[in-house]
Amino acid sequence: MNGVRTRLVQASGASGLSLLARMLEQLLLVPVLLAAWSADLFGEWLLIAAIPIYLSLFDLGVVQSGSNELARRAGENDDQAVRSFFRDYTSFFVKWSAAIFVGLAITVTLSPVADWLGLSIIDNAQAGQIFLMLIGATLISQNSMALLGGMRARRILPAGLLIRALGAFARLGGAFLAVSLMDAGPVALAAIMLSSRAIEYAVQAALLKRQDLSVSFNPWRKSEESMRPFVISGLEFLLFPLAQAILLQGAIVVAGLTLGSAAVAIFATHRTLARVTSQIVRLVAVPLRAESGLMQSKENLPELRSILLSVSRLTFWAALACAGILWFAGKPVFDAWTGEKIAYAPALFAAMILATIFETVWSVAASIRLGSNRHRPIAWGYLTISLAALAAMAGLAENGGLEALGWIAAAAELAMLVLTIPVTVALLGVPVRRFMLSLIIPPLAELRQLATFLFSRARRTQ
Repeated sequence: MNGVRTRLVQASGASGLSLLARMLEQLLLVPVLLAAWSADLFGEWLLIAAIPIYLSLFDLGVVQSGSNELARRAGENDDQAVRSFFRDYTSFFVKWSAAIFVGLAITVTLSPVADWLGLSIIDNAQAGQIFLMLIGATLISQNSMALLGGMRARRILPAGLLIRALGAFARLGGAFLAVSLMDAGPVALAAIMLSSRAIEYAVQAALLKRQDLSVSFNPWRKSEESMRPFVISGLEFLLFPLAQAILLQGAIVVAGLTLGSAAVAIFATHRTLARVTSQIVRLVAVPLRAESGLMQSKENLPELRSILLSVSRLTFWAALACAGILWFAGKPVFDAWTGEKIAYAPALFAAMILATIFETVWSVAASIRLGSNRHRPIAWGYLTISLAALAAMAGLAENGGLEALGWIAAAAELAMLVLTIPVTVALLGVPVRRFMLSLIIPPLAELRQLATFLFSRARRTQ
């Protein structure tokens, strides 16, 4: 394997570990806390913790937009421009985060947080401390994501993803030890969250300094160039989570309003199980997006074209295999997972599985545009298609039932495929027909190459 493909494999592995760490952190923290705290105390913790989560949208999409600009400059081998922009980029986030934190700190100090949230166990002083520490942890995490942009430019993204994965494992382990062995409460747990995020950030910054890419911690530093174009570009990145929320959560709302709460449980569980397939996309989309931003020059187009075809073929067949397993094992897995308390709906499940296959194809292809700040047509198209799908769901749910919602969701993902493929492959000079035909070729050569690489790596580590 050449350097680019090697980094793709390494970053995919690190991305998989990071995804596993996040999933375990989300899933296992619940029983850990419930075992040590009362259900009421756990519920009050969730109420306070829910608000800082939404701060993840407050980067205005500049994390991705600025990271793409760093990658473009790194791809042009303009190291001075990379270092200059990285200082502006990180200084902007420090300044932005400090402003948000100070504003919220003043608000929390002057407000009865516990009274607002209707808390009875956690008092106002503790609620304020927890709230501020969790806000701090979220803002540091956003700044940590900005540092991943620098690691991408220095072609060490796998190391950055690994650091964040280890941080998630450390938070889970620290939470277990604190609440189980030391009888720690919500304030101590929030302190663990904050300190672990700070350590992650410090390790990333130290690693980047060794790569001659220093972070600017000065919020009063005057930028050498304006961040305004990247804020504008970044805002359009926010259309992706917005459109996905409209499509996924909108279906839940429609099901609840027209068919009742029991229908919501049926729809949500089938969708969640079917979307196991979409996890395949996450393992490759981030690395492919990172590398595509570094390969925007004309001389790199042939290699980028070859990589897109290979990765698309691999993920498509992997999605088909995963979908096939889910379909044939669907009922026993679903019944075991839900304890047979929710009825299995094969037609709905088939629609949801088909939707994830379509999503796999267009999401991988879209990485080329998303990695180079050329995401506008896909972003606005996704929003338009999601709104149209939601309107169709609202109009057909009462007569068509849950199956109608499922097939509309699949149609929306197909529409995204029809939109994304032509506008993306045109950048690489690949005819749409060639791209689609390449998907049906079994990825035997890619699998042999991957197996050879993994085997050689295993031998070197022995």
